[in-house]
Parts: sequence; C-alpha cells; structure tokens
Amino acid sequence: MVDELKPFPSIWVTWLARLMAGETQCQWSIWFRAHYKYEKLGSNFDSAKWNASHQALLHQRICELEAEGYSVCVEGENWFEISGKSYAAKVSGKPDIIAIADQQGFVEDCKTGRKKNSDLYQVLIYLLLLPISHPKCRGLSLVGRLVYPTEVIEIQADQVDEVFKSQFREAIAILSDVTPARKVPSFQECRYCDIAGRYCPERIEGRQALAAEEHDLF
Repeated sequence: MVDELKPFPSIWVTWLARLMAGETQCQWSIWFRAHYKYEKLGSNFDSAKWNASHQALLHQRICELEAEGYSVCVEGENWFEISGKSYAAKVSGKPDIIAIADQQGFVEDCKTGRKKNSDLYQVLIYLLLLPISHPKCRGLSLVGRLVYPTEVIEIQADQVDEVFKSQFREAIAILSDVTPARKVPSFQECRYCDIAGRYCPERIEGRQALAAEEHDLF
C-alpha cells in the first residue's frame, strides 16, 4: 500500500534533468516520487563522503567568486518553487550558487562525481526557471556554470531554445499525468532505485542471469 498521495505532483529539478537526459528509462520511478510520499529503501551510497567532497568544492568556489567581487547566495538561499498553468504540478530546485555583480548573474552547480548529461540539463532548467521564479534573478543577464574539481564549463542562456522548452513541457506532462508513466524494471534501473517492492511488485532485486547457450553464430 502506498503511504501517502501528495496533494499535487511535486517535481524536483534533478528528477526532471535525469528524465530529459534519458538517464532514467523507468519513467514510472520518477512519476511515483512526484505523486507519492513513501518510505525509502536504504542505500549503500556514502552520503557523508559525498557531502564532505561537495562542501569542500562549494566552499572553494564561493571564495573564488567573492574574491572576484560577486555577491554570492548559497543553496537554501536559492530555493525556488514554481507552479504551472497548464499542468497541476509544482517544480522545485535549489542551485548551489547564484553569484551576482553589475546585473550579471551566474547560476552554478558543483559536481564531484563523473560528468553526466543530466548535469547540463539541470543547469539549463535553472536558466529557464530562475528568471521567472527567483527575485534575485529577475532582470539579470544569467549564465550557467557546471563546476567540476578540475574544470568549469560555461552554459549560455541561448541554449534554452524552443526545442529545449518543448522537451521540458513534455517531461512535465509525463510526470504530472494522473496515469502512471511507463515502468521499465531491470537490474540496471532497479539497483539504485529507492522504491521498495511493496510499491513496485515488478522490482528486480538481483541480477537475473540468462542461461548460456551454445550457438553456431560464433
């Protein structure tokens, strides 16, 4: 039995980014998170180690930007939520850094892991939504940045074109629909998913090996 249905679909930017980047084939897993509050499975992910690395990179970046004369807002200060008119859903996000000087703004996200396509999508979504949802970003010329330990990648606002906006709206339509999205259970999809089998009976708990057969193909 599902724990609790949310009053309206609540979608985090990071979920949207993974869906739009094609990194999650099981659309249902994100749809479920948007619609329900539930008891999450435990994980082997070392959150303490990740948090320490992330905070170290974040602190380094804050110092660099402040030394350049930027006014820097961090994490919780940058939280936003926006509701759509066409779809009964809310999108929320919390970029790591918003740095402002002389009507020029940068929205930055610090990444300590391997590069992923969803990193780019995440910042592009920020560039789309922050100018209309966050008071500090209204009227600014806004540029995005992905900050990795050895590289900073700049992302221009003109990448938020009509094709991207259309893709964004399609993702919102999938996640806000009352009809559950497509479910794709597999070892690769389920191994990192925090949705228990009592919510998803199709969940695959372990690698299901196929029987090896001899064939004259090779």
